[in-house]
Amino acid sequence: MAHSSAVTRARPDPAVLRRAARKEIIGLLLVLATVVLLVSPWLTGGSPDQAKDIHRNEVFLGIGVLLVVIDRFGREPAVWHDVLVLLSGVWLAVSPWAIALQDTVVFDGAPIVDVTVGSLYVLLSAVSLLMLWRIRRHQDGDGASAR
Repeated sequence: MAHSSAVTRARPDPAVLRRAARKEIIGLLLVLATVVLLVSPWLTGGSPDQAKDIHRNEVFLGIGVLLVVIDRFGREPAVWHDVLVLLSGVWLAVSPWAIALQDTVVFDGAPIVDVTVGSLYVLLSAVSLLMLWRIRRHQDGDGASAR
């Protein structure tokens, strides 16, 4: 058999793939969920003028999560990124009822979108934290220092 002088393919490092998936895929999904949140008043048939308090809350949380995601894309995502998104998701999921308790207008579409996007925030941040735990566990097992 003739020996091929072709360059042998290096096997990708699983830790590098996990870090990239955590940074890029989770970040992209967070951006998509946030875009849905920010345009939800028009998607659900309402208008931002109908329920100003709930929409201010959505805009505030959406911009906050977008800033966190931009920071995630700029550097290695840290635990605090995921904790902020997790807390934002929890608040977003309960905010329609918490805001409605103050006798403010909350139209019917807001709770559905807020609970859905809030649940996605919680799920994505939990997955990201789990991935970080696995990355650190494998680094410790290889003798490498954990971040």
